[in-house]
Amino acid sequence: MTIQQLYYFVKDWRKLFFFLACGLAVLMMVNIYLDYVFTRLQSSSFYFSESLLFSSFWLLFAPLLCVQFYLIQKTKKLSSGFLIVSSAIVVHLIAYPFFIWLLSKTMYDHIFPYEQTFSFGITAYLIKTVLIYSLSFIIFSISKNKIQTYLPVSEETTKQNTITSMVVSDVNHKKIIIEVCDVLYFSANPPYINIHHRSKKYLHNDTLKSLETQLNSDQFVRIHKSHMVNIHHIISYQSRQNGDYDITLSDDTVLRVSRNYAKDFRSKLENLHLTSK
Repeated sequence: MTIQQLYYFVKDWRKLFFFLACGLAVLMMVNIYLDYVFTRLQSSSFYFSESLLFSSFWLLFAPLLCVQFYLIQKTKKLSSGFLIVSSAIVVHLIAYPFFIWLLSKTMYDHIFPYEQTFSFGITAYLIKTVLIYSLSFIIFSISKNKIQTYLPVSEETTKQNTITSMVVSDVNHKKIIIEVCDVLYFSANPPYINIHHRSKKYLHNDTLKSLETQLNSDQFVRIHKSHMVNIHHIISYQSRQNGDYDITLSDDTVLRVSRNYAKDFRSKLENLHLTSK
């Protein structure tokens, strides 16, 4: 299962709950079978109804693990994660005897007291409960990080974060609005950047790193620590046979593509029809 498939799977809580319930139902059946084997070895009586009732402990994991996963997605602090795990353990151990008491009162001839079942739950299931919720927390946290890393950014979010025009100043400090599609490339000029426009060059108060996050990544590509170029203005590129490239822009400017950025540069040009030498 890929990261994207995992994301869309856990996004549907009904699927996640059904998956957990099925898995826990299997554990419940295994627990009943082990009860049967234990009673046979002890030469004691086996009551399926009671074993089924007390094995319902496993079914409580399904809703509580779903809630735990939901809360882990919302939190960013490690201390909050410990609080979530601790709360899940406490709620489970408190809810289990109440669940047994309620079912036995409504469906069985004999009622199992809350205190008796609570003591049984602590003795028989405490370590298992701690291990399951703790391991689930670790697995959910790892899955959360991977999902956030590989989660595809929506087109709407991309559009909101992409600028299409910029306000610059000329030598007379006159404010001018230029379209980024008309920019050939940007070059670093600390603490400023140079904007190489079709018509002229402008000085802008920003950094390439900051500007890179605001531009359309399908149109502008970093080719060097000091240069970012508009790929729509590239008319040719040529390998230097050492991992670097020379590119020629529409105004005949020649720039070097550093080998550190060559892979990303080539991938952005895959769908463009350029003259390669």
